[in-house]
Parts: sequence; structure tokens; C-alpha cells
Amino acid sequence: MTDLWKQTVTIYNDIAKTAVEERHFDKFFIDKCNIQGGIVSRADGTVENIVNAISVITKDVDRYKPPMQYAKLPVDIREAFYTVQVGDFIVLAEVDDVVTTSREFAELQEKYKDNGIVVRSVSANIHGMSVDNVTITNVG
Repeated sequence: MTDLWKQTVTIYNDIAKTAVEERHFDKFFIDKCNIQGGIVSRADGTVENIVNAISVITKDVDRYKPPMQYAKLPVDIREAFYTVQVGDFIVLAEVDDVVTTSREFAELQEKYKDNGIVVRSVSANIHGMSVDNVTITNVG
């Protein structure tokens, strides 16, 4: 059997300002990924949009935390986990770029526009089964 879960991606989380922390950007490598691409056709009345859809499906569910749980973790513990929310950016490879400002976040998206996606939907399918996964797409 072929192992389809060999890819690693880099996620940059845009973490909003809270009472305790300023707005910041967390980076994390997500392992056990399968990247799938395809064309999605969406019709709205008489207008049809054809979108190049990319889905990142990961079986790295042990380190996933929903955004609200992730935000409540202490900073030192947070480094061992990742979260995904709409507006985050995923580079479809391992990269070392550091993002500290919203300008750098925009520059990162421009730099990797051909090898990355802005998250538009997230589906955490975690039920304690061998098929558990988190699916992330650039189509809402």
C-alpha cells in the first residue's frame, strides 16, 4: 500500500489581539498531509465561477486544537500544538520564513501565492477512529 500522508506543510496562524497578548503570527509544521487539487465550479444565478481548489488533509490530529482551545493554552505549551482558522495561510512545503507583522504576513502570501493557500474552510473530523483528519481548503 502506498503511504499518501507523507507531505509536510507550514501554517502561519494570524492570532488576534487579546487582553493578555498583542496580535501575532504563529508558525507550525503540520505533518502527515495529503495535498489534493482540482477544479470546483460554483454557480450563482447566471454567473459561474471556476475555482482552482486545493485541499490539505492531515492525519496529524493529536497536535490539533480548535482555535478557542489553542488561544487559552499558555505560550510555552502552545508551541507543541497547531490550530487552523479562516484567514490563516498555508505554504504547501516546509519553509523558514518568520512573520512578525501584518505587512510581513501579506508579503509572505505574495511570495508563496503559487505554492500556498489562504484558509477559507476547516473541517475537523476527529472521532477517535483511524480515519480521523483535519481538512483545510481554500474554497469557502
